[in-house]
Amino acid sequence: MVRVSVTYPRSPGSTFDWDYYLGPHLALAHRLLDPMGLIRIEVDRGIGAFPPGTASHVHAVGHLFFASIEEMESAMAAHAAEFVTDQGKYFNGESIVQVNEVVDAKGSVIIPS
Repeated sequence: MVRVSVTYPRSPGSTFDWDYYLGPHLALAHRLLDPMGLIRIEVDRGIGAFPPGTASHVHAVGHLFFASIEEMESAMAAHAAEFVTDQGKYFNGESIVQVNEVVDAKGSVIIPS
């Protein structure tokens, strides 16, 4: 399984519109990517860091799961421009995109059932 993680760093002056992100943006992601192999979306909301009491370094991290790198690459090639444009509606910073292979605790690639 492949996971694309989009991190939205918290920096001085950065803002993040949760209502837009969880509403119209995620609806757009499902509409465009479900037919292209998207398995699921997970979202992390940054609430803190270490040591305890330290503010979170990120507003959010969105995770998109695909069965294979080929499906992910095809989906992103087809729709990356739309996501970049939409991002300006909920985040005024620069996101960081990371692509990972999802493995279990023994290092075996997780294959979706």
